[in-house]
Amino acid sequence: MIFSIIVPVCNGEKYIREAVDSALAQQVNSEDMFEIILSENGSSDGTPAICDEYAASNETVSVIHKGKIGLYQARQEGIKVSKGDYILALDADDKLVPGMLHKLADSIRDYEKKGQTPKLIFYNATELGGANKKLRDFSFERGKLYSGEDKIAFKELVLKGDYLNAMWIKCIHKSIALIDIERIGLNYGEDLLQTAEYIDRAEAIVYIDEILYYYRRNEESLTASYNRAFLDNQKIVWGEIDRIGEKWGLDDLVEIVDKRKSLTCAIAVAKIIYSGLSYKQKKSKLSELFSEDFYKRYFEISLPDGAPEEDVHVHALMTADCGKELYREAFVNTIKTAIKKTIAKAR
Repeated sequence: MIFSIIVPVCNGEKYIREAVDSALAQQVNSEDMFEIILSENGSSDGTPAICDEYAASNETVSVIHKGKIGLYQARQEGIKVSKGDYILALDADDKLVPGMLHKLADSIRDYEKKGQTPKLIFYNATELGGANKKLRDFSFERGKLYSGEDKIAFKELVLKGDYLNAMWIKCIHKSIALIDIERIGLNYGEDLLQTAEYIDRAEAIVYIDEILYYYRRNEESLTASYNRAFLDNQKIVWGEIDRIGEKWGLDDLVEIVDKRKSLTCAIAVAKIIYSGLSYKQKKSKLSELFSEDFYKRYFEISLPDGAPEEDVHVHALMTADCGKELYREAFVNTIKTAIKKTIAKAR
């Protein structure tokens, strides 16, 4: 059995060595193998050189340089050249738990002995440097193979929230891993899109109730900043989720999906308001956002239960005074940020 570990990376020089070293340290059964594919995605720091260094000194590691194609396409390009029976995702600032591949191989063989081949395997994760607490508390049955109508447990979770989104909590059979549609520049929501696609394709899904992955809480990641591509990407993703949701026939979850779209609008607004942009830039971007058909269609819909406090606050402003309160919030935040910078410089 061969595992292919795909590492999409852009400007990841700070942590990429830790990530790759955690993969290289994996031990497997004598009949198993693994490869590490670094899919370098248009970095402007020292990442390309680090990737080339690993590829030159380790037969297990290869690297591809495709330019700034986006996170989604970087993963897919890695899958295209992979040799594995199963595909795993490793983010460039995270780490694999020691023994992960050994555990996965043993679990897969246990199912194969019963005449079953899992096409999609979920497992748990924990935060690096944390208390080794599981990322999610899933209610899936240990040892059960979900297929046919039983897959509804996974389909519902995909539509209800981001519980299953992370690419790094799943092991994907090569037969369903490659999505034959290019989406250059897709960085936001790509994990939701791929997760829904894989659940739809997988004939058999299993869950291993163990921590096999360390993730790093990184506020400097893509999701912590704003640019125009955020909403453009999200519109593509939600269009695909609508298509897949309709195929699944889960009409009772349409309202929840629409609430999540409203949350997407609130997140976009919050990213603008609390960014480091000037007030003039914030005002311009907010005005641009307000003119979007997607925004106009969904912004007034109530948010899903458990939405983050900041987004709840912003959403309340979104639905008051035709956006005037949002401009006020953006102005106040800009002034506060300027004052903090001035005080910091004076110290």
